[in-house]
Amino acid sequence: MSAVSLGADEVIDYTEDDYTEDDFAETVRDVDLVIDSIGGDYGTRSLRTLRDGGILAQLKPEPDDDLSRQAGERGIWAGFVLVEPDNAAMATIAEPAGAGRLGAEVGTALPPEQAARAHELGESNRTTGKIVCSVTG
Repeated sequence: MSAVSLGADEVIDYTEDDYTEDDFAETVRDVDLVIDSIGGDYGTRSLRTLRDGGILAQLKPEPDDDLSRQAGERGIWAGFVLVEPDNAAMATIAEPAGAGRLGAEVGTALPPEQAARAHELGESNRTTGKIVCSVTG
């Protein structure tokens, strides 16, 4: 499953040797939505990629006052998004999931004894797909 198959118009391959972390903010422009799962200065840099009136959804702590001010000047909504369990939403996706129409990309599968390695990979912010610890039994 590729990013393009999921609906992405543009894809930056951060595994390329010449990629630097600033590339996304220099390469991508006029997007409608950024989901920032990293935090730090990624929110501020992500503002450069958004169109006026876009959305910056942060999964880390709420945006600071300066980021909120910059976003507000351009009509960009910037805020912290918390995802909570929702039974109605789960029921909605149960049928397509059961029919095999939903899937997840598994990037790495490790045995339970390598759980520490799985955490290291996740914390690197440089993985593609889900990191799974397979348990058999």
